Amino acid sequence: MAKYQFLTAAAHELVMSAALSVEWGNTGAQAVGAESFSVITPTLFIGKGMGDLPAAAGWLRAFALTGQIGYAMPSQSSKLIFGVDPDTGEQTVDVERRAKFLVYGGSLQYSMPYLKANVVDLGLPDFINQLIPLIEVQFQTPAGNGFDTAIGTTGTVNPGVLWVGKSFQVGIEAIIPINRASGSGVGVVGQLHWYLDDIFPNSIGRPIFAGTSLGRP
Repeated sequence: MAKYQFLTAAAHELVMSAALSVEWGNTGAQAVGAESFSVITPTLFIGKGMGDLPAAAGWLRAFALTGQIGYAMPSQSSKLIFGVDPDTGEQTVDVERRAKFLVYGGSLQYSMPYLKANVVDLGLPDFINQLIPLIEVQFQTPAGNGFDTAIGTTGTVNPGVLWVGKSFQVGIEAIIPINRASGSGVGVVGQLHWYLDDIFPNSIGRPIFAGTSLGRP
């Protein structure tokens, strides 16, 4: 993925980024669903903290929202599938259409580190003060070339929590399908994220282009 943050409004805790991601075809086992074609997805990201609310808003200022919207386009719009009619023995040709998708989602987060540092110190244990409860949603809806594929909107709702340290964060989320087409069971995903800008501030952690950080955990 190539990503560029084109807007940083520190006073309003607002950032916006544009990205282009590519899922390369023929890079996994077809037995587990890997596709033979690539998918190119231009995406817009937005993040908004609530710290610019008036002081009277109190604990509401520790909330933050993120959102994203993209358009996933397969490198090949269709594929011809050749076969043989079992009754006549004649060769048949079917067309497998590959839909384009609108992919979108977002998250609602509550930053306990921000609450302590910028709103009010409740005297909670350090472990609690490093937590960020959140709920994420991810959806995709056919937006082109899918009129005869019987594909509808699919997605998941992912409630979870992050623990934020000085140089890394860990997290865990449940993965809950929104409908039968999205899956039949609840999954779990974990995350380990290293802050390279804090670990290697003078080398690989430096930004390519200088900018302003919002300072929100």
